[in-house]
Amino acid sequence: MVNAIFCAHGQLACAMLDSVRMVYGDVNVSAVAFIPGENAGDIAAKLEELVSTHSNDEWLIAVDLQCGSPWNAAAGLAMRNPLLRVISGLSLPLALELVDNQQAMSADALCDHLTAIASQCCVVWRLPQTVEEDF
Repeated sequence: MVNAIFCAHGQLACAMLDSVRMVYGDVNVSAVAFIPGENAGDIAAKLEELVSTHSNDEWLIAVDLQCGSPWNAAAGLAMRNPLLRVISGLSLPLALELVDNQQAMSADALCDHLTAIASQCCVVWRLPQTVEEDF
């Protein structure tokens, strides 16, 4: 079982968790909001408090944006905790995949799976081209 945390700017992480609960009901995921006036140290303290509850377990922190404050805070914790992984690009498809697979995969396998899924989640709809045939 991989414990999971969503962490993002504003209320995105909390809203993402609410959306995931609409699909799956109660899940083993926490959410950490990054609110105005906070810095990476504030976020790190919130994350560390959550991770300390199951310090011998694997963790995956899914953040919205690489190199943003949530990423920097989570990556700082991951540097000190070999059981913690961080992935950016939090979206509803990734959040659902994470929850759907967190019991069956290790943190590393889950990160690999989510990375593969991410490339499939961005799709552009285009009006089909019609081809006129010469007779």
